[in-house]
Amino acid sequence: MYEFKEETRALVDLVRRIVSDHQAPLETRLLRGETLTLADYEPGREAARKAGLWGLRLPSELGGAHLSLVDQLAVIEENYKCLTPIQFGGEVPHAMFHLQGEQKSRYLVPLLTDVKRYCFALTEPSGGADPARAVSMHAKRDRGNWVLNGSKIWISSFEDADFVVVFARTAKEKSASGISTFAVEKSNPGLIARPVPMLGGWTTHQLSFENCRVDDLAAIGAEGTGFKSAQRQLSTARFEVGAQALGIAQRCYEMMVAHAKQRIVFDGALSDKQSVQAMIVDSWIEIQQHRLMTYACAQKADRGNDARVEASMIKMTCTEMVGRVIDRAIQTHGAAGCTYENPLAHWYDHGRMSRIYEGPTEVHKYHVLARRLLT
Repeated sequence: MYEFKEETRALVDLVRRIVSDHQAPLETRLLRGETLTLADYEPGREAARKAGLWGLRLPSELGGAHLSLVDQLAVIEENYKCLTPIQFGGEVPHAMFHLQGEQKSRYLVPLLTDVKRYCFALTEPSGGADPARAVSMHAKRDRGNWVLNGSKIWISSFEDADFVVVFARTAKEKSASGISTFAVEKSNPGLIARPVPMLGGWTTHQLSFENCRVDDLAAIGAEGTGFKSAQRQLSTARFEVGAQALGIAQRCYEMMVAHAKQRIVFDGALSDKQSVQAMIVDSWIEIQQHRLMTYACAQKADRGNDARVEASMIKMTCTEMVGRVIDRAIQTHGAAGCTYENPLAHWYDHGRMSRIYEGPTEVHKYHVLARRLLT
């Protein structure tokens, strides 16, 4: 079993208290069928900020917590044991860490002070698994401005965003070096959004950019460096998705054990049945194995090593694992696990989607891992 260092355990305890005080009541409300708004999450967000959990990966000189990757993942794992996790603030795209002057005041400072929020738009209808070649959206210079044309799809968090960090091709060649980063205000008349309903009541958006004109300050970072910055953000996100899966799996396992102990069937506790015992033991083993692997890979990244392949492995294996654990938990609960009055049904939707976003399982397995092993 993986054991955290003392300071990491203290951090996890801190998150657990905030979740218990602010997020657990939201989970109860959600399970009663209430619709939660962004404002409902603000008390937990503010409590986290006061506790120093602001900008988890942000450098300290920018006011962030500057946690190691291990500590970030420990915080996320604990947070996602709740169906309504804390929405941490101070999240900033990697491409904006070093903005200066007017760009800094326009984009970076509002994000750091929680005045504005952003969403990340990389995937296109042509496919998101191979963005270096799939990105066809283009940006061209025109009279001191940039004009963007193209579309993005499956974009999350657009509803709450003030601007979109979007990636467009600024060179003719279909290569990673031809992609640049732009910040587009949500109010830009050249940006048209269409909501796309998803599993579990989620909503993503398709974004159409039609002669969308932005000034030169909206170009973030050097021209042609967009894909490199996106890759860095995606690698971190893949580790985070793995940690989310660990937290959800652990909560499902605990629910499965508690239900099996108290549920009486055929004159005995459900936990006495070998088939149920097998599901519980299998789940426990899988969670421990994946936790060990996740934090070992995070430690490698914290030592400054390239961990992009490990990020793919963690994302792929943890999301596959959580699907199996959720399924066993629902099977143990029977019909009670199939209602949206139970967190398990919500996590079932989440778990299924997690095998696709941030790169489908098959892409990580056959494009990233197999290519690395066979070259």
